[in-house]
Amino acid sequence: MGSPAELEKALGVSFEDKGLLRLALTHSSYVHERPGRVEASNERLEFLGDALVGLVIARHLYEIFPDAEEGRLTVMRSDLVKGQSLAEVAASFDLGDYLSLGRGEEAGGGRTRPSNLAAAFEAMAGALLIDQGYETAGEFVLRSLGARIQQ
Repeated sequence: MGSPAELEKALGVSFEDKGLLRLALTHSSYVHERPGRVEASNERLEFLGDALVGLVIARHLYEIFPDAEEGRLTVMRSDLVKGQSLAEVAASFDLGDYLSLGRGEEAGGGRTRPSNLAAAFEAMAGALLIDQGYETAGEFVLRSLGARIQQ
């Protein structure tokens, strides 16, 4: 596992609040094994990031395909923001290597589990939104999904 600075470099971002970066990488299994010592998991950031990713992609598709009908835009957005797509993007950053997992989740292959990777990507986007605002977080999402958008 690399350092948080190495992850930031790979992601192309630098968090002002390193606590948000740590929180984005904290799985609920880690919290459950450390009652009273670790307060929260990345689930709330995942919620926020999910909404952000959907909005950023929807807006981008709306702008680059001005003649596309709503149904086609919906299909394209769905393909881009589905869990498997986000998990593959997260894996390209080796995001799973940085997750704080409980022992059981670790032993069960949690670092490579697509649902954990997709959740971590969304949590990272949510953390960036809080840390640096919509523009920076949106740029991160578009940069991360850029190759998939081109396809």
